[in-house]
Amino acid sequence: MTPFSSLTLLGRVSIIHAVSSTSRKARGFTLVELLVVISVLGIILAFFVPTIVGRVTTNARRVATMQEMRMLRDAIVGDPDVRVGGEMVMVGFHNDMRRYPRDLIELASRTLDTGEYGRITYPGKVPLLEAWDPYLKKGWNGAYVREDGNLGYRSDAWGTPYRYFPASGTETLGLWSAGPNGLFFGVDPGVHDSDDIVVMF
Repeated sequence: MTPFSSLTLLGRVSIIHAVSSTSRKARGFTLVELLVVISVLGIILAFFVPTIVGRVTTNARRVATMQEMRMLRDAIVGDPDVRVGGEMVMVGFHNDMRRYPRDLIELASRTLDTGEYGRITYPGKVPLLEAWDPYLKKGWNGAYVREDGNLGYRSDAWGTPYRYFPASGTETLGLWSAGPNGLFFGVDPGVHDSDDIVVMF
């Protein structure tokens, strides 16, 4: 006797129909359906990924520029928080030379008339900065910044040269980066919103 002998013909048909419809539902997506879903996801990603990557890159460059500008500030005026035995050890160019650097290259080299340094001109440039005198504790006692061979410390993460204002008269002393747009607010024409990065001394 077969297991279905007690079922009517109608009962056998309905069981077979239920089993076949269940197996059809359990099969999942067809290849065409998967391709459609992947295509839609690709289109969505094509719109949003460049924007996200652009924002991440801009933020990373902003952070790198801020860190470099703070390092330059410490190289120029020192950092009073770095002390050994109560004495300030990171004194900076200003405390050693008794003046502010006239250009950022004075932080990297004492000899300013050779190589890349010889090609850079600025008001008050001298070929050789005063040597360090350990008795008077005065003179160039650098390097105050690390030289990468490309004068990289003179430009921000977007490649725009910093604006540096040595102290003169009532002018505010500080460093300016043009920011992501590469234009200085209030200086370059057509700039209506400021994305400049500023570090004051």
